[in-house]
Amino acid sequence: MSIFDYPKNPHMREHGPRGYRDYRNYKPWLRDEFSFRCVYCLCRERWYPNGQDGFSVDHFLPKTKFPQLECDYENLLYACVKCNTLKTDCELDCDPCRESFSIHLEVKGDGRVHGRTSTGGKLIDVLILDRPKLRRLRNMLMTVLPVLERSKRPEDIAMLRFWLGFPTDLPDLRRKRPPGGNSKPSGVKTCYFCQQASGLLPEFY
Repeated sequence: MSIFDYPKNPHMREHGPRGYRDYRNYKPWLRDEFSFRCVYCLCRERWYPNGQDGFSVDHFLPKTKFPQLECDYENLLYACVKCNTLKTDCELDCDPCRESFSIHLEVKGDGRVHGRTSTGGKLIDVLILDRPKLRRLRNMLMTVLPVLERSKRPEDIAMLRFWLGFPTDLPDLRRKRPPGGNSKPSGVKTCYFCQQASGLLPEFY
């Protein structure tokens, strides 16, 4: 599976924190929820010099139009600042927690993004998912990573770990106390921090 393959199924939420009055307090939960990558372009925190600071909380239904959903966890997604800025107040036709993006989007071998449907075309247009810098990054990674995966050299394995490893600052969700409780407490036990603590965290993903 390519790192730029969109999930085959809708995302099933693992967490259910409630009650924060500032939606930004949900960010640690969303980082873990969406595996530290942008739901739209699939770029990862590890690829940004400033890590998680290059990512933000996105409102699927914009808070300017749906203020009642501003702090509703079910309406929140994890997105890079670039995609979130481009989306602004636009209402997209596809929520990745209800419908798989793979129905609408496909990344080609040369890094281009193809819209399989009109919904996919809108996603590409609104978020500029085929912007040149992003296309070049995808093309480079899809070319280089298979070579690194076949290599036995320690320096290549270290490079592979950089591109495909988890962030070093995994959020410890066990310490979080959402004011309104957590409707899915079992998700905390399997968060990436807990997987790391128990020695079950994969080296690459």
